[in-house]
Amino acid sequence: MSLWLTPEELEELTGYKTARRQKLALGEMGVSFRSRPADGYPLVIRSQFETTVLTPQRRKREPRLELVR
Repeated sequence: MSLWLTPEELEELTGYKTARRQKLALGEMGVSFRSRPADGYPLVIRSQFETTVLTPQRRKREPRLELVR
């Protein structure tokens, strides 16, 4: 598996085929990316999604006031 998202994955994620529109969409979604110097293509590191998706979110615990006398 590649370090970067594939062109197909980027198109699925952003809904766009062109690098310019993909970068605009990524910026609006708050996704970190770098532009490849040779052609300006957005490079999105795969691990930022694996961490977000696979790490369970901790629920904020509310005090149970019914237990207090």
